[in-house]
Amino acid sequence: MRDGFNGLSHRALPLFGLLLTALFTAACATATASLVSGPSAEVAVVADRGEGPCPACNGSALDSQMTRAIEKRIEDLKARGGLCSAYGAVLETSYRSGQIIVRPFMWRVGSQLTSGEAKPNGEMILAREIDPLNVGVRTLDDLLWTMEHEAVHIAFRVENDLTTDRADTYVRACREKT
Repeated sequence: MRDGFNGLSHRALPLFGLLLTALFTAACATATASLVSGPSAEVAVVADRGEGPCPACNGSALDSQMTRAIEKRIEDLKARGGLCSAYGAVLETSYRSGQIIVRPFMWRVGSQLTSGEAKPNGEMILAREIDPLNVGVRTLDDLLWTMEHEAVHIAFRVENDLTTDRADTYVRACREKT
């Protein structure tokens, strides 16, 4: 049967969609590669992480709702003291120094889909949404959880472990009602 899009059979449509996705990804990769040759070392670092300059890949500034939520969370962590205050101080330093980058969507690191990444210098990269097709939704609280989770990795040098997530244990404890 040859009905469907431009004479393609219904079996060929998924392959056609995959081809379009590959072309879009290649366009991002091409844009990334062309900008790496420029004089900016920062662009080269961003491109090497796969977060290139294509519009679907860039991070954005924190909006006012997010800013208020972060500031409120930092105050709460300070008030709790102890370990909560310790990773809250890291979160505050990253926030005040502009080292928190919010990307529009999750990305892959190896075979894993990730919503956050932290660097020892305090830089955090976070995903606002799950994917560009809006399959699933991340709330503001989800974003804050990821931000705290990454701050724990920095503050206590907690390694990533896919079987037991020690960073979430800290976040969970600091979110319990007192």
